[in-house]
Amino acid sequence: MDIIFSFVYYSLVALSRLTGFTYEEINIIVYFFVIPFIYLALVDKIIKKHILKVAFVLAALAFFLWIHDFRHYAGWLFNRSVDFLQGFSRIGWDYVLASVIICVVIPGVLFCVLFYYAYRAKINFIMQALRKKAN
Repeated sequence: MDIIFSFVYYSLVALSRLTGFTYEEINIIVYFFVIPFIYLALVDKIIKKHILKVAFVLAALAFFLWIHDFRHYAGWLFNRSVDFLQGFSRIGWDYVLASVIICVVIPGVLFCVLFYYAYRAKINFIMQALRKKAN
């Protein structure tokens, strides 16, 4: 778990250095905006509509217009997220374990499921081609 946690942490640190955003801002942007947008884009692909992506972008734009100091808000929200993850100590999880399960494993599984359903026909086509080639 430590390796996964460190990989994600240092990736976010690298992104913060590249973009000029703080670590907390990058964390909030990735986990509260980028990842949900990807999920909604996949759901839109599944239902063959564009409504969820558009609604999310409009909501995000409204949010950024409403928030006057994103750095301050991101710091506050990041600290609430840390508190949430530390709350899993009640069931025996430390911060690192909770972070990996809640912020990496669950989102990864959800992404895989949504990706499969969004691209099921293409995945099945590729699998059939690979089976034919193996025979």
